[in-house]
Amino acid sequence: MGMKFLKFCLAVLAGVILLYLAVCLLTRFWVWLAVIALVAVTLWIGVAVWRRWRDGW
Repeated sequence: MGMKFLKFCLAVLAGVILLYLAVCLLTRFWVWLAVIALVAVTLWIGVAVWRRWRDGW
């Protein structure tokens, strides 16, 4: 019983540490991710409008 509890606590601690590191990494690159997402959405909308325009709406 005690060993299972210890393993559970260590797993929770590892999860918290990994989540913290992921958030720290994401805060370094979130601007670039937002720019990439904006470019992708803009291209997708542009292609959709161009296809509709070409087909005569």
